[in-house]
Amino acid sequence: MGAYSTASLLRDTVRISPADARRRVADANALFGSTTLTGQPIEPQLPVAAQALADGVISRDHVQIVRTTIDTLPAEHHAEVEQLLVEEATRFDPVKLGKLATRTRAHLQPEHVVLEEQQARKRMEFSMIEDIDGTIIVRGRLSPECAEVLKAALSPLAKPAGKDDDRSATRRWADALVELAHRVLNSDTLPQDGGRRPHLAITISYEQLRDQIGLGHGDFGAMITPQTIRQIACDAGITPIVLNSEGQPLDVGREQRTVTATIRAALIARDKGCSFPGCDRPPEWQYR
Repeated sequence: MGAYSTASLLRDTVRISPADARRRVADANALFGSTTLTGQPIEPQLPVAAQALADGVISRDHVQIVRTTIDTLPAEHHAEVEQLLVEEATRFDPVKLGKLATRTRAHLQPEHVVLEEQQARKRMEFSMIEDIDGTIIVRGRLSPECAEVLKAALSPLAKPAGKDDDRSATRRWADALVELAHRVLNSDTLPQDGGRRPHLAITISYEQLRDQIGLGHGDFGAMITPQTIRQIACDAGITPIVLNSEGQPLDVGREQRTVTATIRAALIARDKGCSFPGCDRPPEWQYR
């Protein structure tokens, strides 16, 4: 078939990714051995894991963790660590086994784990990709310690709001991320952007807002309905701008806050929270 390697042949035959093909070949060689170019047999590296896999008591994900752990350790530790991890693999899922493997490597080769931690930071990434329906798909990768920071910040905000809170866990975490951003923007702790404190900026014409037709737009391209903008404007700094027929600004007024501290207290006493139809946000989330 013209394949230049076993992984290449597997990739083309089974139609899997190159990375997955390489992992499968590496697992197979470690479990069952291989041969050199001259035909000399190479003994399997993981005979205990091979038997456990054949017996159906561990999965391929378990095998990958055992193999990658063994690969980082000196040969004198291979048999002992393989036996330990395979025994634990019959009791724990791959995620928990991976944590046990990390602790094992940290005990036997602490300098290697430190290096992995540094490499994990270099691999961090975060992206927000706009989908065809206008929603944003959030993707990323964080090092373990950075993920702990984010989880610590989000966890208090992701708890159910009460016994009637029927949001899914994933929805609550998404809401928590947005709420965290709101709180940071309102905290006056971010560096200035363009000479101003970072803020959510939405532009819409007075007529559209009044008649609730059309769409406003955010600085980053989001299209937002007048109904949502009216909800946001319950407590916002509003800057009137006069535009000509070509959309060029002719006059920019001063920003005006719509809610003073005194009015805020009165609104909380009156409404006990957000008064927008269908909104159940508590008072501390409103009128900021």
